[in-house]
Amino acid sequence: MKLTHSRAVLLMIAITLMWSIAGVVTRHLESARSFEVTFWRSFFTLLSLLVLLPLFQGRAVFSRIRHAGRFLWLSGVCWSIMFTAFMLALTMTS
Repeated sequence: MKLTHSRAVLLMIAITLMWSIAGVVTRHLESARSFEVTFWRSFFTLLSLLVLLPLFQGRAVFSRIRHAGRFLWLSGVCWSIMFTAFMLALTMTS
């Protein structure tokens, strides 16, 4: 998928807005526990990536990921720690 500059900028703004409301939405969850929120958020992220990655990059994207270098996997570990710590912090903060 080829993006024009203006479309890429709009996409970056939309994604930033979506990420920025995560804290607001999470703070409004009354009955969900912190690990439950983290699980469901991670689950729906996985589902989204399983659909969107092949849609935009083709089916070979998973083969390329599997054979990627150690920096991609290190980045993935750091991302998962950040993702979990962010949600736990939001749900445990008064």
